[in-house]
Amino acid sequence: MTSGILSRTYTKPFSMPRRLEFLGIGAGAAAVLLLATGIWADWTRVLGNSLVLFIFILTLGLGSLFLVTLEYTVNATWSVPFRRISENLAALVPASLILALPMLLGVERLFEWMHPSPGDAVLAGKSGYLNLPFFMIRFALFFTAWIVGYRILVVGSRRQDQTTGSGFSLTASRFSPVFMILLVITITFAAFDWIMSLVPHWYSSIFGIYLLVSCMVAGVALTTFVAVLLKLKRYLPSEIDSDHFYNLGALLFALNTAWAYIAFAQFLLIWYANLPGETIWYAARAHNGWGIVSWLLILAHFSVPFVALLNRSAKTDLKRLRWVSLWVLGAHGLDMYWLITPSIRTSGSPFTWQELWLPFAAAAVVLVTWRWAATRAALIPVSDPKLESSLHFHL
Repeated sequence: MTSGILSRTYTKPFSMPRRLEFLGIGAGAAAVLLLATGIWADWTRVLGNSLVLFIFILTLGLGSLFLVTLEYTVNATWSVPFRRISENLAALVPASLILALPMLLGVERLFEWMHPSPGDAVLAGKSGYLNLPFFMIRFALFFTAWIVGYRILVVGSRRQDQTTGSGFSLTASRFSPVFMILLVITITFAAFDWIMSLVPHWYSSIFGIYLLVSCMVAGVALTTFVAVLLKLKRYLPSEIDSDHFYNLGALLFALNTAWAYIAFAQFLLIWYANLPGETIWYAARAHNGWGIVSWLLILAHFSVPFVALLNRSAKTDLKRLRWVSLWVLGAHGLDMYWLITPSIRTSGSPFTWQELWLPFAAAAVVLVTWRWAATRAALIPVSDPKLESSLHFHL
């Protein structure tokens, strides 16, 4: 343990300010009211939006859990003071189980492969994989793997706060490389199951990597946003300085650029091949107003963050990091909506008042989950053997 750190209030469980609690309650109430109105107006549209919310929250949680796993895997030092933030946000993974209920209950409405047309050779060939029992089995396996990993890495880290040994850190460093591989595999197949199979006649071998990188971007953006807010409000030690935040900004810049590369690579390969079985997916995102959304996504998810974080000084400017990370989170939400909604609704406007409940619901879920997780441990891993050196990290 680090006695100089233990004497400070930073080692106490986080107590969320009342105004944030009221913000979460208000956002939740607004979401429920708008959602109730939407259910009365169009149940199918609400079902699709519920899938967007589930995937969005899940990617935030998986991205945060991925960051925790990555730190142990590569034996990083600089990120130790931020790890508890990612650990608390990883609680969104078990929380998203509740959000998955509309998808499970409405599986027959959402997924075309549940009602294959007679003589459909494509769906007949995929029936061994795309069938309801196997779909449910995979769902259970994915969440079992994620929650087991969450309990080992996150719950174990909280318990370590009460000890003086480094046994857990050694266990986590051995478990994390294996769990990293498991995360890559399960996120890839979850992307196939819950998003790509909405259009079962279409396929993309790079789609799983697309969602994996999206999870990483979302996790870094949310961790950065929360870390900056906590630093500005003096909830984090003064030893956490611009060098630490530079690394967060650089990681966000690199991963967001990687997302753009993967997205462009998928589009370029499909555009160049020009095969009807592949172009149908992009065709749905080029008509009925979705073409504008597609261009907006390029601007919001790549161009603006790229320019905003290009300079070295931008990565150490806390106020800029705050709005850029929040901007990327909004762009990530738009991306999830763009991935899912045109596959469910083939006509009508991309956005109406019936989508207004989504940002309120997302904010409420994140705030409530963060409060639940943060009150269970200190905001920094006080017994981590690398904490002392991490606080004195310099580029």
